[in-house]
Formats: sequence, C-alpha cells, structure tokens
Amino acid sequence: MSTHTGYIRAVAAALEAAGVPVADWRADDRRPRDGWIPFDLVRQVRLHGRVVWDHDQAGAGWDEDTGWWLLTVDDPYGRGVRTTKKLDLPRVAAPGSVVRAVAWPAGLEVPGLREPRADLDFPRHRAGVPDPAFEAALRRYAHVAQSPVDESWNAAEGRG
Repeated sequence: MSTHTGYIRAVAAALEAAGVPVADWRADDRRPRDGWIPFDLVRQVRLHGRVVWDHDQAGAGWDEDTGWWLLTVDDPYGRGVRTTKKLDLPRVAAPGSVVRAVAWPAGLEVPGLREPRADLDFPRHRAGVPDPAFEAALRRYAHVAQSPVDESWNAAEGRG
C-alpha cells in the first residue's frame, strides 16, 4: 500500500461522515501520486432533498505536487466539459479542512466538524524527490479503518 492511500481513504471517510456521499475513492502510485474521490450525486439528492452538484459528475482530486481540487463534468451533446477549481488548502490538508473546502461551494453546512489533526503544507515538495517529512505527514493516516479495498499493483480503491 502506498503512503498516500490512508490519506485519501481518510478524506473520503470524512466527506461521507459530513454528508457529502462518495461513490468510491482511488489512490494511484503513478508519479505524481494522486487520488480521486467521486461524489455520489444520487445519494446527495436523497440526503439533502435537492441537487447539490448540478453536474453530470463531480468529485475531489489530489496529487502530491498540487494538492486538492474540485472537478465537475458536464456532458452536453457529448462534449465532456470539465471544470477544475483548485482548493485553497495546504498540500496535506487535514480531512476536515478538505470537507469544509468542498462543502462551501456546494452550499452545504458542516456544523460541529472537529479536526484532531493540523493542516501541513509542503510548498517545496516534488514528486520523486525524497521528502521524509512529507511521507511522515501522509503516514499519520495509515491507521484509518479499512474500507473494502482492492490493492492492485499500482492502486488502492474502496467505497465510501
């Protein structure tokens, strides 16, 4: 399992717990390492009684060189229009910080969200360059409870 797998899993679990249902999550070992958490748009409508993300697809992505972003996809007439919005977060933002950054543009409130971990930023970190402090920050999430995980040669995945 890659060092960032637990981190992506922890953010997916925090989103789910805060009322942002996730369809699944994925952590890939390519360079730069990255992760993807697509939102379950159908469950969000059932949970909130309204359309939360008025798009065909929406989710949060992370990579070790740029941090977190929101991706929305609209597919009018098969054009696959993608919009990416960088989230103003540190590189290894605490899961609760990611939840707040995702919930705000969706108009979702996340009252009572407590975050036991601090955000950690690594502005000089680059994929493939040894960075023990960055790896230690990711390892803080290694103990997150296992979801159904499929560990293949280059990725881990699970359901929220």
